[in-house]
Amino acid sequence: MEQYHRQLINDCMSELVYVTSNLNAIVDNLLEKTVINEWMKDYILEDDGESDNKTKLYELIQGRGPRAFTALCKVLEETGNLEARDILTSYQTRKEKEEQLDKTFDKMILKHDDSYVKIHPERKRMDNYEENLNPGVYTMGSNPKGHALILNINNIKDRDERKGSKVDMENLKKLFKGLGYIVHPKEDLSEKEFKSVIKEFINICHTEKASSIVVFIMSHGEAAKNSRSANIITADGNKINTDWIIDQFVPKKKPTISIPKLFFIQACRGEISDFGWKYCDGEKNVVQTDSTTISSTGSINNRRYKDIFIAFATVPGHTAKRDPIDGSWFVQKLCEVIRTNAYNKDLASMIAMVDTEVEKLSSTQYGYQTLEWSSRGFNKLFYFNPGLYDDNSDHDSSITTSTNPTDV
Repeated sequence: MEQYHRQLINDCMSELVYVTSNLNAIVDNLLEKTVINEWMKDYILEDDGESDNKTKLYELIQGRGPRAFTALCKVLEETGNLEARDILTSYQTRKEKEEQLDKTFDKMILKHDDSYVKIHPERKRMDNYEENLNPGVYTMGSNPKGHALILNINNIKDRDERKGSKVDMENLKKLFKGLGYIVHPKEDLSEKEFKSVIKEFINICHTEKASSIVVFIMSHGEAAKNSRSANIITADGNKINTDWIIDQFVPKKKPTISIPKLFFIQACRGEISDFGWKYCDGEKNVVQTDSTTISSTGSINNRRYKDIFIAFATVPGHTAKRDPIDGSWFVQKLCEVIRTNAYNKDLASMIAMVDTEVEKLSSTQYGYQTLEWSSRGFNKLFYFNPGLYDDNSDHDSSITTSTNPTDV
């Protein structure tokens, strides 16, 4: 197999593993074409878990000679794995990817904006408090705190503009800059651009010293095939599942340093509106939703997932509310709660506070909204510690960067 084909498979490994299905048929077909032998078939199909078995297929195929890549693409097509085939046949060179990275992100070193976020009056770091060390606490002292990717899909093909989302974007940029993050805002991405930005963002996080990673996504959404996730609608009207996004940040091997990864999703997960126990008729207001249509059912989890926190603006099957003037209910209250409480409260406590605040909001037309949050191996307390750093730098100084690698 050509070196650039091997590089392509390795670069896209997580995406290939995620989209590949019907592994037994793929292996049988490759065996029939004598691309692999019986021993290799048994090795690939050992009881190591579905994801590991798919990974073994894509690793092993790289050493199977000059026709292996063409044979693999053909077999993927014959077994209905068209998405995996398309990944392999739309190759971009590493040089092209590096040029795209330069165009995608603003690499300027940013000044702290702490006027928006309250700092501990005694400049105490909550991750150093003795009572917080017993359950465990994530260390949050790097300068910068990390990288925050904010994706806002405002204009979507054949849909009305998501009015109010630009207000959300501005508030989130202020919030995460104030918390000490380097912020990467992107808007109106197609499916291809969305996936490319996710991968380039991961590359940036790999080359920077950081205490955490934040991904905040805002768009129209709908229920997915499993109730745990949701489908995000991109600017060209295509769909990306939230589990695919999260899986891109799961290390392919045991990390030397595991850092917290925070995902926030402002999007509908269905078309149901919650009107509470009693619905009062009245004049219709202008609150909008981030919804479209489809249905739902269950999914799986395993220990590959660690240090992941996920917050959805709404529960499965329901709409997420957005005010055309003030922005979405979720983002409004999240920014309000975090900027005034991050100096001494942990993330889980603040999300509960956000849910309480959102509960107080109501619309005679669209009803109420309930947040949902979960963790995958996120088993320590998380404090943002705004304005406080390991290097004891003054919070008004410029954010510094490091080339020390860390694991996403």
